Amino acid sequence: MKAKLALSSLVLFSPLSSAEVPLPIIDMHLHALDVEDWGGPMSVCTNEQAVEFPGLDPREPMTVQKASVCDSPLMSARTTPELIDETVKMLEQYNIYAVTAGTRENLPRWREAGGSRIIPALDFDNGDALGPDAFRMLYVDGQFQVFAEVAPQYQGKLATDEVFAAYFALAEELDIPVGFHLGEGPPGGAHVSGYGGYKAALTSPLQLETVLLTYPKLRLYVMHFGSPLVEEMIALLYSHPQAYVDIAQNNWGFPRAHFYRQLKMLIDAGFAKRIMFGSDQMIWPETIRIAIETIEQADFLSEKQKRDIFYNNAARFLRLSEEEIAVHHGH
Repeated sequence: MKAKLALSSLVLFSPLSSAEVPLPIIDMHLHALDVEDWGGPMSVCTNEQAVEFPGLDPREPMTVQKASVCDSPLMSARTTPELIDETVKMLEQYNIYAVTAGTRENLPRWREAGGSRIIPALDFDNGDALGPDAFRMLYVDGQFQVFAEVAPQYQGKLATDEVFAAYFALAEELDIPVGFHLGEGPPGGAHVSGYGGYKAALTSPLQLETVLLTYPKLRLYVMHFGSPLVEEMIALLYSHPQAYVDIAQNNWGFPRAHFYRQLKMLIDAGFAKRIMFGSDQMIWPETIRIAIETIEQADFLSEKQKRDIFYNNAARFLRLSEEEIAVHHGH
């Protein structure tokens, strides 16, 4: 089908020599967003420094900036054109190919700016508005290649909610990879503006067992590895070898020691081949660099495990061809 050929057409580009580019990275979790959607520029704390989550007075308005504190918060891009430009520069600097989630309206701008480095992904909110028939047509036309981010947790729903059934069935039929959000939402959860539907109680990775049994050929990866319920994630991975995880945002938004403990649990449990890099870059392009450095500085990971996380595992999950992999490596 046309859609299955689209990934090759997107990732191929005029190759550079291997001496000119770093080893490639696949980012399984990047967003095509508008700064204006956030109400304008805002700051965020990263794990380059100590991050704390203090108690707040419930009589006072709660914000992400109050719920997560640090000495020197990172400021976002000021405008959407600046956001796109700075993000694309990061992709080029680190030789990244990014699964980029967005809508029909904003994905074209990112694809035009990022070219072959943008692997277009359709988030569920847009897919739901379109309906299954339009969803199928968009995929067949090559408008997206990954169904992500699917995030019912922000709607107060489980993966087993009937509204998702038609899309999971289509993803299995058309062989579309699915990225499913499970884990922490913003600091402050449902108490901060814009996230009123979020429920921490809906984090359990085991809710996906019914999905994986109902659609056994579905290619599914769990965003944020179901953090902090790592032991449940291990149970799901053990029982369902087709499932993978990404480590996005946890690798820059949480204290590094905490993230390393979680990542080491997955490694020690034997799942080094099913962990994929992600940044969850929203409106802070520098978080891409921080996420990469967090993995590079993990002394409990071998160089082979780092390369698997940065590239090899995602290349296998996405079924990249030998030609595509060679081009990514500058050959």
